[in-house]
Amino acid sequence: MKPRAIPPFLRAVVVASALLLGGCGGAPTRPDTAVVPSASADQRAASGDHAGAAAMLEQQAKESRNQRDGLMLRAAEQWRLAGRVDDMRRNLDRLKRKRLSREDTLRLDLLQAELALDAEDPARAIDLATLPDAELAPDLQRRLFQVRADALAQLKRPLESAQTRARLLPLVPDEARAETEATVLATLRDASDAELQRALGDLPPDSGFRPYLERALRAHGAVPLRVLQRPTRAAGTVVSGGLGEGGTREGWAPHKHVALLLPLSGSLASLGKAVRDGFLSAYFAETGSKPEVRVYDTGDGAEGALAAARRAAADGAERIVGPLAKEQVVAFYEQDVDMLPMLALNFPDSGLAPPRGSQQFGLPPDEEAALAAQRAFERGQGRVAIIAAREDWAERAALAFRAQFEHAGGSVVGEARLGVGDVDLSKTIGDAVGSGVDAVFLALKPAAARLLVPQLRALGMTETPILATSQIYAGNPSRSLDRDLEGVEFCDAPWVHGLALGLPEREALARVLPASDGQARLFAFGMDAFRLLPYLDWLGRDREAYVAGASGQLSLDPYGRVQRGLAWLRFEGGVPRAADGALTPQVQP
Repeated sequence: MKPRAIPPFLRAVVVASALLLGGCGGAPTRPDTAVVPSASADQRAASGDHAGAAAMLEQQAKESRNQRDGLMLRAAEQWRLAGRVDDMRRNLDRLKRKRLSREDTLRLDLLQAELALDAEDPARAIDLATLPDAELAPDLQRRLFQVRADALAQLKRPLESAQTRARLLPLVPDEARAETEATVLATLRDASDAELQRALGDLPPDSGFRPYLERALRAHGAVPLRVLQRPTRAAGTVVSGGLGEGGTREGWAPHKHVALLLPLSGSLASLGKAVRDGFLSAYFAETGSKPEVRVYDTGDGAEGALAAARRAAADGAERIVGPLAKEQVVAFYEQDVDMLPMLALNFPDSGLAPPRGSQQFGLPPDEEAALAAQRAFERGQGRVAIIAAREDWAERAALAFRAQFEHAGGSVVGEARLGVGDVDLSKTIGDAVGSGVDAVFLALKPAAARLLVPQLRALGMTETPILATSQIYAGNPSRSLDRDLEGVEFCDAPWVHGLALGLPEREALARVLPASDGQARLFAFGMDAFRLLPYLDWLGRDREAYVAGASGQLSLDPYGRVQRGLAWLRFEGGVPRAADGALTPQVQP
């Protein structure tokens, strides 16, 4: 029988841990502690000469009767690594379990589990590997989790296999981490979306396994359900010294030199300039200590963003804000070299989390959809229909709403999609609402929604609640057009609607900065990118803290991703008004 392939890092584990320095003389008794092999055997094993190491351990066993059985066990481990199964079996047949220390009995069971896996008997391997991992040293834990994960994979239990393999990550050497992570994700591809969503819902909010489940779902084209935070304390509370000079704000830790990386040329230039103008308006409105800010043009591509980051580092920046394009953010995350801490201004489609010490901030439509799902369920609307545009953003929103709503316990009774040019929507509506629903969720832009909502009402749904994302509102009041959206509720950035106190007013800014009016949400986003900076460390430590921002109540999840608590608006007479239960504005010092 030929042993299965052993990962290089695990081979090193067996090499480093299998050998212990033996004593000599005395009658063979059960030792209190595991044995230690000779240094020469250790050296041979480390060089890859497993057969030589095994032979030396056998010789040491002959000379150390009290530790004979523990040394023979280690020799068996080395024979297995050398591929000499008969010699391994010979050693195992000769040793006496009752003469092994407690640690070595666990080591023997672990080796037997590995042998069962070599013999393609994963069920027996699982039984043998049911060991108290808390009692094992880290090197044996690595072997244990490896054999369990491999056995579960052979048994077609991918979710359990991946979760077990993820326990290896804090134990493997740095050079093996990327390979182990890739194996975790590859294993999760064999699990169904329903299994992944259920597992995600069962995890604690700060589980280290959560990002892998989220990435697996996104790789399937699904949107993972979210843990919706509800922070209760505004950061920036003055705790000493008063509001004047010398006052100390809770959590306030300003930077000295910040680099703002945005596309100021190319196809994304208008977006980048809106974010820049919002960032700088918040900068000039700040009355306390402010960093030196330098703005760098990234253009559209990844290389432009990386080059800008290198220039920023050379100029002495201590933190980067940006880049803005998704592919640029991914390029930063995939760099092998150390990068400056960053507040990335987008979320990669893959769900890749930011590196340690960095954060992500964005305006994803699936975040708004998840909030809408939670709002509907909490108001007792248990049966909901989804109507969305045939666009990528709308599809993501529909998937996110379904995932969040069904996890909460609600039922999506029907769905429909609207294409460009669709006018008579009676069949579309009928397909979605069926025999009746408690509410309707829309992922539509204004023109399509203005066409749909009156037809919903005309078909008898005059009192049915309708929820939507911010995309349903063009960003400026249009009383004559938006009368068709009467009663529709949507979530949005509070500053866009005058609900964010303590910030520069939109109307005043619009006179000098057109982007604050024409691209109000991106402008608010830029304002918050600046306002978050001094509080990032604090928000990372205190999950109950938030910054009352222009784009929402801003908090950090355990993986460095900014979450937004949004305002809820309702169209009344064609104008958005604060809805019942809307975000209560908080004055930010």
